[in-house]
Amino acid sequence: MATTVKLHLLRVGACRHLECMAARGGRWAMMDFPALCGLIQHPTRGWILYDTGYAEHFFTATEHLPERLYRQFLPVDLPPAELLTAQLATLGLTTADIGTVIISHYHGDHIAGLRDFPKAQFFALRKDTEQFLALTGKRWRATLQGYLPGLLPDDFLPRVQAADDCAQVDLPAWLQPFTSGLDLLGDGSLLAVPLPGHSHGQMGLFMPDADGRPVFLIGDAAWSLPFLREGRLPSRLVAMITPDRRRYAQTFRGLQQLAVKEPALALLPSHCTVAWQEYLHDA
Repeated sequence: MATTVKLHLLRVGACRHLECMAARGGRWAMMDFPALCGLIQHPTRGWILYDTGYAEHFFTATEHLPERLYRQFLPVDLPPAELLTAQLATLGLTTADIGTVIISHYHGDHIAGLRDFPKAQFFALRKDTEQFLALTGKRWRATLQGYLPGLLPDDFLPRVQAADDCAQVDLPAWLQPFTSGLDLLGDGSLLAVPLPGHSHGQMGLFMPDADGRPVFLIGDAAWSLPFLREGRLPSRLVAMITPDRRRYAQTFRGLQQLAVKEPALALLPSHCTVAWQEYLHDA
């Protein structure tokens, strides 16, 4: 049996954009898309993060052009109470207590807080790290793809480990069409699952036992749980800037199957208020 962990799902800021960007047929109305991150308590490995959401570093990194376009196109709201550092403090934690940060992918709204964790080891999929680092110094190209290389800690490279090097294990049969994962800690508690399409190597995280229930953090493989259940892909405009549209649609359809046939599974996109509220209600 997998080791039991505890998951706290935290909202760390939000951005605003049109609903119709998140789903075909959606309204031409602005809506909030929270930046959610997972704070995981492991019985022997301590405190672990899945993504960091926004942080003050985001505003510093987007102060000048071309990076400022990111902030203007996707306006960000980050109240003081939603700062990840403030939320950790309410749990009696400091940033030094976080030993591991799992990076779903390198878009700015997922890694803005990495600099706040000086003692953490990082996990990411190798291809995503390579593609992100290749954009260093290419400011316009990086910005247009949602990347802000300035958010990385100066000592990032010695601290990042490729999740690809972890042992590959079979996932439960009921998770099909997702069949294999990467055992990040070696005890079956945190299984990295490649969710390609949205980025070159996006990484989901399956927890077989998160305080008594299975949980699947899916990053930006879908932006809305209700839209995922309905099978409504993001707009074609979004598809134009997606690195691999075919694989994104394939990943999305696989997650839709799970959403329909496995209601006991907590599927958690990184930007969905409904999924966040459902999880808090059921916790």
